[in-house]
Amino acid sequence: MPSTMQVQPYLFFEGRCDEALEFYRRALGAEVTAVMHASFRVGETTVLASDGRCEGRPSFQGFALSLTVPNEAEAERLFAALVDGGQVVMPLTTTFFSPRFGMVTDRFGVSWMTYVTPEEPVKGRRSQALAKQFEVKAEEAVATLQRLSDADWKKVTQAEKWPVGVTAHHLASVLDPISKMIETVAAGRPFESLRPDSIDEMNAKHARDYTDCTKTETIELLRNGVAVAAATVRRLSDEQLAKSGKIVSGAPPMTVEQLITGGLLNHINDHFGSIRKTVGH
Repeated sequence: MPSTMQVQPYLFFEGRCDEALEFYRRALGAEVTAVMHASFRVGETTVLASDGRCEGRPSFQGFALSLTVPNEAEAERLFAALVDGGQVVMPLTTTFFSPRFGMVTDRFGVSWMTYVTPEEPVKGRRSQALAKQFEVKAEEAVATLQRLSDADWKKVTQAEKWPVGVTAHHLASVLDPISKMIETVAAGRPFESLRPDSIDEMNAKHARDYTDCTKTETIELLRNGVAVAAATVRRLSDEQLAKSGKIVSGAPPMTVEQLITGGLLNHINDHFGSIRKTVGH
């Protein structure tokens, strides 16, 4: 793969591109580097932009721009600048993975996540990146749950065939056992692989046992499970990520990194993607 390959965000402002460039120049200190098919730099990142079809109604859905800053003061300043004329999705707050994290939709409808890098020793570069990726997804999941109405909570998902609340509680409940699997395989200890039918049985039993789970208890369970899982991943060295074990009988062995990707990252994507599709937001 060529080393010059890049993937860059390209934002269509539907006739408001000049206004947007001026806003980001003031709010983020953006440096405008081109005007026709515009580009502007924020920190070390180049963002592309244009007027699109000039329909006057910019629409940005299904993604967010993640703004990583070095300290809390900078996070407060930039968050306040971005929310001018926009809307707070999640106020800046201290989370289990960052001293300051918040989400905002700016006046053009672009979603931003402001994140302060925590000051802590890094065991392995790859494990740190995986832990951060998981934590951001988890915070988005919590925000999704907080927006659900009582009616949303009881809707049945098409993928799982469970109520939305049960689906969220299932995801929250498996984070601790998955963390123990990761720890066991990374340590090279013997691990008894799981049978696919036993996994199905456990999931079905959970769905029956937690039909009356509440949003409050589910969010608490999710936050606790995320804290455990993220801490487990962050402790791993790059060498431990490459260790492997037989996780599911009848399937090939998985490395620890594959287990993290499948059991944590893809798992949260699948279930909360299903929840968002079901409730429509």
